[in-house]
Amino acid sequence: MGKPTVYMWPKWSPHNKYSELLTRSIEQNGLQVEHYDREAMFKPRRGDIVHLHWPSNSYTSSVFALTIAKSLFFALLLLYFRCRGARLFWTVHNVWPHTGKTRWDRLMRKYILTVCHEAFVLSETVKGEVAATFGVPASKLVVTPHGHYVDAYASKGTDIRKRFGISPESFLFLFIGRINPYKGVDQLVEAFSSLKLESCDLLIAGHVDSGYSLDFIDRVNDGTIRIYPQFVDDHELADFLEAANVIVLPYKQISTSGSAILALSHKKPVVAPRLGALGEYVSDGCGVLYDPDDPDGLRKALQASMNMDVKETEMHIAAKLRELDWGRIAGKMIQVYTGTKRYEVNA
Repeated sequence: MGKPTVYMWPKWSPHNKYSELLTRSIEQNGLQVEHYDREAMFKPRRGDIVHLHWPSNSYTSSVFALTIAKSLFFALLLLYFRCRGARLFWTVHNVWPHTGKTRWDRLMRKYILTVCHEAFVLSETVKGEVAATFGVPASKLVVTPHGHYVDAYASKGTDIRKRFGISPESFLFLFIGRINPYKGVDQLVEAFSSLKLESCDLLIAGHVDSGYSLDFIDRVNDGTIRIYPQFVDDHELADFLEAANVIVLPYKQISTSGSAILALSHKKPVVAPRLGALGEYVSDGCGVLYDPDDPDGLRKALQASMNMDVKETEMHIAAKLRELDWGRIAGKMIQVYTGTKRYEVNA
């Protein structure tokens, strides 16, 4: 039998380069990858791979009756693949959807884990959480780290500091990403403003969720907090990151953070709570982790990050990025896909 075809669900996404970068590495390791969509719905054959990433959109709707219908169709479709001899895998990017957890999510996600041959998780921490939450054996969960974003986003050369009136000499903290109650921007603003540091600024950039107000910033802003409440386009993402000294991700809940890996990919240290997989990605020397239960933890972490040695930090980050090499990750996935070790890792 020839090599299997991998049906990546999805092969690319306008909001996340993970699938695209993974696909490229799997193809470089010798397997053909196709985008899974409606046109490819019944193409997977015996021995082929169907690899899911973010399945909640496939079983949920804003109307509960449609959620039931979509869930039933989705469940039967996965069974159809199994009966046809395809192998099913799911990368559990988040234990729960970003929209929150429901009993229906618990039911469907447990079902997906049951029907899949194996599932990939992005850290040991998430592996333990998934096994405990959904009652699946840990042996069914394979840890494959989230790969890096080195060279994934090209710089446009925009001077972000000049755009926002930030001095080249100022120490700049940056929060970048979607802004909602779970991201902890309110705690970041409170911690930063309480420090009252000279020659220090904070830039908050990202799309603000509907109904979430940033009025709390106006009450404490002395001019050192800049706000860019818009989605940061891919062509300027690198420029925002390059402008910063430290990336701050004060999340209140998280499984795995692509934003942390994105920061490290641009050689920027990360300040973040010791939650989910952050402790495994932001390892010693790559940033400052704080206890999320310590009311003064974020404030102390911001201060500590300003004293990090730049060259030493970059050495630690470079070592971490070698661990997050896509070639190694794809090679391990192919071994799991096929149940063999026939494929060499091009790393």
